[in-house]
Parts: sequence; C-alpha cells; structure tokens
Amino acid sequence: MVKFKKISDEKMALLLFVLCWAAYFTSYIGRLNYSSAMTAMIGEQVLSKTEAGFISMVYFFAYGIGQLTNGFLGDRFHPGKMIFTGLAVAAGANFLMGMTNSFVMMTVIWGINGYAQAMIWPPIIRIFAEMLEEKQKMKYCVNIVSSQVVGTLAAYLLAAAVMWLAGWRSVFGAAALCLAVMALVWLRGFHKVEKFSMEHGKEAPAAGQKAAGQMQASFSRVLAVSGLILVIFPVVIHGMLKDGVTSWVPTYISETFLTSPSLSILVTTVLPVINLTGAYAAQTVYSKCRKREVETAAVFFAAATAALAGLRLAGDLSIILTAVLFAVITASMMAVNTIFVNLLPLRFEKTGRVSTVSGFLNAMAYLGTAVSTFTIGVMVERFGWSVTIDTWVALTAAALILCLLKRKKVFRIPA
Repeated sequence: MVKFKKISDEKMALLLFVLCWAAYFTSYIGRLNYSSAMTAMIGEQVLSKTEAGFISMVYFFAYGIGQLTNGFLGDRFHPGKMIFTGLAVAAGANFLMGMTNSFVMMTVIWGINGYAQAMIWPPIIRIFAEMLEEKQKMKYCVNIVSSQVVGTLAAYLLAAAVMWLAGWRSVFGAAALCLAVMALVWLRGFHKVEKFSMEHGKEAPAAGQKAAGQMQASFSRVLAVSGLILVIFPVVIHGMLKDGVTSWVPTYISETFLTSPSLSILVTTVLPVINLTGAYAAQTVYSKCRKREVETAAVFFAAATAALAGLRLAGDLSIILTAVLFAVITASMMAVNTIFVNLLPLRFEKTGRVSTVSGFLNAMAYLGTAVSTFTIGVMVERFGWSVTIDTWVALTAAALILCLLKRKKVFRIPA
C-alpha cells in the first residue's frame, strides 16, 4: 500500500485541494449531463420515461457498487492512479453515449460511466486524510462540497447551451472533452504534489497503523463496532433526495408549467447555487450540536420534510416557489451529505478505513438514488406527481424520526 507524507506547505496543500476540487467538479459535468439531456431524449421519443429512469437507475447502481468496491481498493492501491483511470474511462463512456440510439447500449455505456466515476471520491477522501494536516482536513473536506455545487451548475448551464446550439448528442461530446482534459491535468498535477510530499513532507504512520506491526482494522469489525449500521437508512433516503429527485426536477418543471426543456434546465440551476449554503450550514450546525452527526442530520431532515410538504400543497402555483422549495430540499440533503460522507469518515483514519467508510456510505446513498430515479419514472407514469411527492414526504419523515431517536449517537472507533 502506497504511503504518503503530510504536506505542511500551504501552497502545495492548496494545489492538492484545487486538483481534487477540479477532478470532482469535472465528474459532475460527465454525470448530470444525462439528466439534462433526458427531457429532450424523452421529447424526441428516443427513450420513454421508464427507459430513461432505468438508465439513470443503472448508472446510480453502478456508481453505488463502485463506491463500495473502490472504497476498499482506495485504501490499498494508489489513489492518484485510480482517479486518473476514473476520469479517462468516464470520458470514453460520455463520448460513446452521444453516438448511439440503442436503449440497451445506452444502459451499458452509462453503467460503465457510473462505475468509472466511482473511482474518484473515495481516493480523494483518503488523500485528504493522509496528506493533509489536521487543521487543513476539516476545512478542505467542507470546501470541496463547492465542487459538487459549481459542477452541478456548470453541468446544467453547459448542457442547456450545447443543447440549444447542437442538440442533446453534443451534450455528451462536450462532457467527454472536459473529462479527457481533466484526466491529463490530474496526471501531471498530482505527480508534482506527490513528489513534493515524498521529498519535503512530514513522516506519518501508514493508514491503519497506530504502531509498528499493527494491521489495518477489518471493515466487518469497523461496521459492527462503530454503529455505522444505524445511519444506513437516513443515508439511503438522503441519496434519494439529493440526486434521485434532482434528476427529475427539470422534467417536473417542464410538465407542471409547460416550459421548454432548455428553460426547465435553466430554472433548475438555482438549486446548486443555494445548495452550497447547505454545506456551510452543516458545519455551523455540526459545531452547535457538539459534533454529533446524527443530531445534525435531524435538523436538516426536518427542513427537507417541511419543504416537501410545501411542494405537495403548493408546488403547482408558481415556478419560482417550486424552484425555491426544491432548493431547500437539496440544500438540506447537501448538508446531510457533508456530515455523513465527508466528515464522518475522517473519524476512521487510525483504522486505515477512511476510503472504505466514505465509499460504503456513498454506496448506500446511491442505492437510494438508483432506486428512486427508476421508481420515480414508473410512479409518475402510473400515478402522477402528487402520489410520487406524497411518497417522498413519508420516507423523509421516517428518516427524520430515526435521527431524532438516535440523535445522541456517538460513533465508536474500534481499536
């Protein structure tokens, strides 16, 4: 297993953060372009709603499985090489996606894209844990959330512009180009950071070694002892809301207010702008809750439940009100994501399982995303939007109740 040294130089630590930020930012361009193009693909009858939802489900299942397997691999293999491979394969998948009309081929290609993109996040969290000093970890683990927000905004804006100019196929071509360029930038940039780390960094114990000769803690022990099992349901529901529901926002707006696909995408761009507030609100509430992850999550599940209830009661009255309610929902879930997927895994650095825990929790989140993206399409076709939103309210309220019941939970880190 590759061993890194701690980087104390502020400029080099910042370069490392910028590289990781840019890599994750670019990954969003190569994943959300599908939800942006989906409305036009349905409109042109390339795909039915059920088929479109199925492809999205396959992506998120592949991404979730990839988060789990690559989480384990990220604690064993070179994280820099894993990130490069993920970016490069995702570029190829996006290029091919724009070249086919086949539902089957689209399903396979987008599944490959999902697995490839899952090679990016767990290694990033490991890199932060092992290469950054304590004062930098918390700051950068919160600040990197902005890459998701800005990446989402860029994905929607780029997709809207490219679709308007050249149609939905070019949306995938543009993403492929962005990913390929980022892969080359990452390869060169991380090599520079790693070389500096080896030559000038501070010695640190290898991940999973509290003392010489001790082995990396088994994940089964980490899972059994720490209490991570208790947060699986809230994590799944947050994934359902954070990405599954977001994938259908342009379609909901287009069908509810009879807007064009490109306009519905532009309206949706308000979401990532407000989502960033969720990440920093999470940091503030986390401190006030004495760094209790479950109690912090309960605050934001309460906000999401209220906003979903508002969407059910008044979501068809105003396109602006609808956008604001969706923004509250997704910003709240961005806060939950920051707590559970970014910050909680850092507790496991001494067990050598930072990448594994982050990958596992992300996998559970994307299990919720995968199921919801498909079932939303089926439910909307069969029962309409009202019943679908009622289901969202019930599930989110259930996650809130569980978090309230377990709000005092303190995670135990196995020795």
